[in-house]
Amino acid sequence: MKMKFIQVCLFLFCTTQIFAQCFPDRHSTNWVDSWISCSVKSNPNPAQTESHWIMFDLNKQYRIDRFKIWNLNDPDRLAWGMQNIAIDYSKDSIVWNHAGTFLIDKASGNNRYEGMPWMDIIIPEARYVLITALSNYGGNCAGLSEILFSAEKVQSPVDVEDETFASEYKVDIKPNPFTDLLSISFSGEQGSRISYQIVDLLGKSQEAGFISLDNGFSYLKLSTRKWMPGSYLLITNDGKTIQRNVLVKM
Repeated sequence: MKMKFIQVCLFLFCTTQIFAQCFPDRHSTNWVDSWISCSVKSNPNPAQTESHWIMFDLNKQYRIDRFKIWNLNDPDRLAWGMQNIAIDYSKDSIVWNHAGTFLIDKASGNNRYEGMPWMDIIIPEARYVLITALSNYGGNCAGLSEILFSAEKVQSPVDVEDETFASEYKVDIKPNPFTDLLSISFSGEQGSRISYQIVDLLGKSQEAGFISLDNGFSYLKLSTRKWMPGSYLLITNDGKTIQRNVLVKM
């Protein structure tokens, strides 16, 4: 069984390997190197109430057996660190399953902080992982610094199909992250027709439509000034394959 580690640096909203310290397990004491929520909002899982939460899109289906968390490590904001959390998972961000509740230790507030020990979890198959703060250590906000998953990719016929047709069309997004303007270019087989939809993490549509690759290329320019900061999902479909790209509004 081949396991891989998916490391998520929360302040970048990405799933990639990033080591910012001299010691990979040690974490910054700067609060901007963290995910912070200071207002509750509707939870993607309707079984949860309005709360502080963060949802990860791992881009593929994974089997997850362990996770490691670095709590909020800013010495002036340790009370904002999550204490009790609920972890839910989903294949499609619509139907959710509950993986359990977990107690997260308070961070030390110094740069020698190496996070929690690895914790066991049973997630048989998921693309989306949702962490909900049930309580913190007394502050008005809730936050985390980083999370690491031990995971194995789950193969399926859909994966094979996606890889087979991955070269049919390409999507290029600039800039990403973005602020007031988003540019998306499409290239592929001449005459292809591609549908697109941009949704937020609750599934609410922001933009939708069709573009045609009349000359093998098309360009979409969107004003995003009124969009709320956060993560969005661009879903495109040419009738053969579906592509999903994560967008981040700053």
